[in-house]
Amino acid sequence: MKSTLERKKSIKFLCTKCKRIFMKPHIKCPFCGSLVRAEIKKTNELRIVEENSGIWRFSNNLPEIPSEHVVSLHEGFTPIITAKNFALVVKLNNVFIKDETRNPTGSFRDRVATLVVSHAKYIGAKKLVCATDGNLGASISAYSAKAGLRCIAVVPSNADYGKILQMEAFGAEIYEYGKIIDEAIVKAKEIVLSEGFYEATAEENTLSIEGLKTIAYELAFQLKSIDWLVLPAGSGLTLLSILIGLEELSDLGALKKHLKILIVQSKTCSPIVDALREDRVIGEKQKKEKHIPGLDVCKTPLLSFIIDHLSIAEMYGVRVSYTEALNYVSVVAKSEGLFIEPAGAAAFAGLAFFSRKSGEILPDDNVVILAPATGLKAPLTYSREPPRRKYGSRLTGLSTKMLILNALRNQGELHGYAIWKSLGLSVSVQAIYQHLDELEKTGLVESKRIGRRKLYRLTKKGYEIISALK
Repeated sequence: MKSTLERKKSIKFLCTKCKRIFMKPHIKCPFCGSLVRAEIKKTNELRIVEENSGIWRFSNNLPEIPSEHVVSLHEGFTPIITAKNFALVVKLNNVFIKDETRNPTGSFRDRVATLVVSHAKYIGAKKLVCATDGNLGASISAYSAKAGLRCIAVVPSNADYGKILQMEAFGAEIYEYGKIIDEAIVKAKEIVLSEGFYEATAEENTLSIEGLKTIAYELAFQLKSIDWLVLPAGSGLTLLSILIGLEELSDLGALKKHLKILIVQSKTCSPIVDALREDRVIGEKQKKEKHIPGLDVCKTPLLSFIIDHLSIAEMYGVRVSYTEALNYVSVVAKSEGLFIEPAGAAAFAGLAFFSRKSGEILPDDNVVILAPATGLKAPLTYSREPPRRKYGSRLTGLSTKMLILNALRNQGELHGYAIWKSLGLSVSVQAIYQHLDELEKTGLVESKRIGRRKLYRLTKKGYEIISALK
């Protein structure tokens, strides 16, 4: 019997290399590892559909989702600010800010959430899970609340407390796991594989690219000429999405100039900057440097995709410290009246450092800086944080299910009591049977009755999942 997700008519997703078609929005092809993109109808122009809401005004260039399933909070179409005062600080004449703090939850991630949650609603999903160090969780939980869906957020221990408060306000279930976002992503994927929830982690869902590429679209409408685009980067998802957006603009004849992009990363984690030519990079790596929340992705799974799209622009890189980023929160606030979080302020610090040291940026070049999120999301960066509450007992229920799957993988068919004995956990045998019942409902375990007892074993799907997680 087909699941609800399989029965519903939905968007198709295509591997850009091996051309396999998927019904789930993978970002990486499970077969060849290449980038997967959503199916979009070919169009010869970029135009705005005025009657639509938010970034759905670019609906002709986005995946087709029926309007009754679209979940929008009027995201996108954020303003360009002429930053004359900050321009004086960095000794440049033409500096502009793409102010993403104006989005509904205060960050650029709302562009991701409207695509992801709309798709989840369209295919009949009821539960979404995302790994997040703050902004994505706030966005997905807000849009899920609007859609009437359940949101589960897996957060690392360094997630900003202010963003967690947003998630709580929107009704998300919050689980803490790992120290940085890399670890939370692995745990969220584990939940998706074992529980069958909808994958809403931005770096795992290719619809996030379709949402974020609209930043490039808007820039094409808002400014006649851009010489430099300055982007803070963690996983590089925004960079990849903007590169794809620029590529699409070029194909539509709407991009008139070959841009230069300055990628700003943390001195602790800079996988994308590390991949650039050394003569185009400023700032040394420092392993003992404090992480910048939001820019602390040390091993991005998107690196190869970013490298594949580098030809659309000239790439330069700069590494900045946590202290430099924090200092520029104050510099930007006092010069432009714009309060941004440290991850966004890193871009301003990076521009100041790079323009002073490299000589690549000319005084009259038009420079646009992306300001991803408001500083109101991270107020405790500037004051003492109260004792942090622990969330979700570190996903102990999920861990028990994984232990059961592993026991069946290693020992073959077992009775429930034998599984309980072999695990040696401080839970009742009835709890083990409850987990087995849930695993059977998700198709990971099957059973057969021998006499008065059931004998359990892994299904093919169960083997595939536990092998992948191994």
